[in-house]
Parts: sequence; structure tokens; C-alpha cells
Amino acid sequence: MIGVRCAEQRDAHAAIDVVRRSIGHLCVADHHNDHETLTTWLANKTPHDFVRWLSNADNFCVVAESNDGLLGVGVLQRRGEILLFYLAPGAQRRGIGKKIHATLEAKAVQWGLASLHLDSTVLACHFYEALGYKPMGPPVPRFGVLRCFPYVKQL
Repeated sequence: MIGVRCAEQRDAHAAIDVVRRSIGHLCVADHHNDHETLTTWLANKTPHDFVRWLSNADNFCVVAESNDGLLGVGVLQRRGEILLFYLAPGAQRRGIGKKIHATLEAKAVQWGLASLHLDSTVLACHFYEALGYKPMGPPVPRFGVLRCFPYVKQL
């Protein structure tokens, strides 16, 4: 059984491990194994940063877990931006991402937001489109070889 709950400080190491493995293994089409891109992308993906995100009252952070441990992480910012959304390698296509997203979207509705927006990796574009997101323009260069795809969803 997969559950989604609010993240806690004790989740920091496991959550960041999920994020870093996801970026390293699942986002190869985005970073092309470019060392500079990976270094920059992963620079703020540390347990210390995770605890800092949790301590920000304008962030809503959740984790998905099973008996096997943490399988996903999502962070919603009060202005409606999904700042972080990653699944562990092997956790795709099991409904985990949908559960995380539903939890983030419910919080957005509770906050009275009219829309959600995010920057997607190339791999996740189809996932977000299936959830009702619409492209907001061409890919945006970030750092190194990374390009992010801006999306918005009306609530």
C-alpha cells in the first residue's frame, strides 16, 4: 500500500536520496550525463536544504511511502508553483505520482489558488499533460544543457 503524508525532518535523507537518484537515473534525457549540468542541478538537493524547505510556512511538502521506504517527494509553494516533484527509479507508472499530485492539488485548492504551474523535465511532460496541464511556451534554458518545459493547470 502506498501512502502520501506531510514530510517531516526525519525524512530529509531518504527524500533527498529519492530526488538525487531520480535526477541521476530518470532525467538523463534532460542532463545528457553532462557533469556541469548535474552538479548545478543537484547543488541544492541536500538534506539541509530539504529541512529548510520544510521550515518555510509557504511550502507544502509531501512524501509517498510504502513498506519499501520513500518512493516520491513533492513540494508546492503557496504562490502555486510545484517546486519539486520526483519519484524514485522503479516507482513510475504505479499511481504514486498521481497520489502525490492529488495531495498537492488539494492543498492548492485549500489555499484558494486558481492555478498551478511548474517546470517539467522532458520525461514528465506527458505525465503532467495527462493531469490536465497545458504548455505555457517553449522550453526554457536553465543551466548547462538542461531545458525546462513550463506548464500551467487551472483549478
